[in-house]
Amino acid sequence: MIKILVFTGVLLVTACSSFADNRPGYTVIKQFNLPPELAETSGLYCPEQNTVYTINDSGNKPILYQLNLLGEIQQQFEIDAKNRDWESLTGDDKSFYIGDIGNNNGKRKAVEIYVVDKNTDKTQLTRTLEISYLYNSINKNEYLNHDFDAEAFVSVDDKLILFSKSWQTTNLHIYELSKTELKQKVEPVATLEGLPGLVTGVDYNVLTKEYVLVGYSLYGLGSFSPFIAKMDKHFKLIASYPLTGFNQVEGVCVSPNGEVWISQESSFFSTHKLAKLLLR
Repeated sequence: MIKILVFTGVLLVTACSSFADNRPGYTVIKQFNLPPELAETSGLYCPEQNTVYTINDSGNKPILYQLNLLGEIQQQFEIDAKNRDWESLTGDDKSFYIGDIGNNNGKRKAVEIYVVDKNTDKTQLTRTLEISYLYNSINKNEYLNHDFDAEAFVSVDDKLILFSKSWQTTNLHIYELSKTELKQKVEPVATLEGLPGLVTGVDYNVLTKEYVLVGYSLYGLGSFSPFIAKMDKHFKLIASYPLTGFNQVEGVCVSPNGEVWISQESSFFSTHKLAKLLLR
C-alpha cells in the first residue's frame, strides 16, 4: 500500500514495508570482471543492444569508455572537461549527459552536467548545465550528513530526472532538469520514503515505463548492503530487492530490449565488475 501526500506542490510518496521484499525478484545471468582502468566505475548507459558506456568517478581522468558485453574496453573518449566528481551517465538520440554531481561534503554551490554531442568525435562539449539546489545551506552541511548529494540521473523525453543521495534523511528527492537551460535552481518534484538505502544509479525502461534504481546502505568501511528497485513513471515504488552477492553497486542501465546491467566499484571486500540481470 502507498500513501501519497502533497505539501507545497511537492509529491510525497510513502512506501510501506510490504514493498521491502526479501524474495529474489531477479536472476543474475552473467558477470564479468572489469579491466583495471575501471576500478571506480560510477555510471552506466546502454543505448544499443551490444554496447555499454561507463565513466569513473572523482580523481580519475575525464574519459568516456565504450565497452562490449564482456566488459572489455572498445574505445576511450577523453572529454574536454574536468572530472571533479563524475557520478552518472545517460543520453538521448543526440547527446551524452555526464553528471559531475557528486557532493559528499555538501560544500558545492552548484554541480555540473556536461553535454557531449554523439555525432562528433565524442570529446567536445556542446554545453555545460549548472545546477544548484534551492534551500541548500552549504555552511550548515556536514560530510555525509545532508540531502544535497546525488549520483543518479536519467534522460526521459525532454527532461533529465535527478535522484538524490540523501545521507541525512535517507528520503529520495526527485528533481526535473532542463536539458538546455544553462543555469538552473531546482527543488524536488517528488519525495519517496522507505527505500532500503541510498540511490547510486537509475535508468528508465521504455518497454515497461518503469524506473530501475540501484543503491546501498553503508554499514562501515567497505561494508555495503546493495539493492535494486523498480518505480513507476509517477515515482511510486513497485518493489525492491537486496542484491545478494554484490557490494558497492554504482550503476545501472536498461538496454533497448529490456536487459538490465549493473556495475560494481572496487571496494575493500569486492572487485569491480559488470553483471547482467533478469529483473522480473
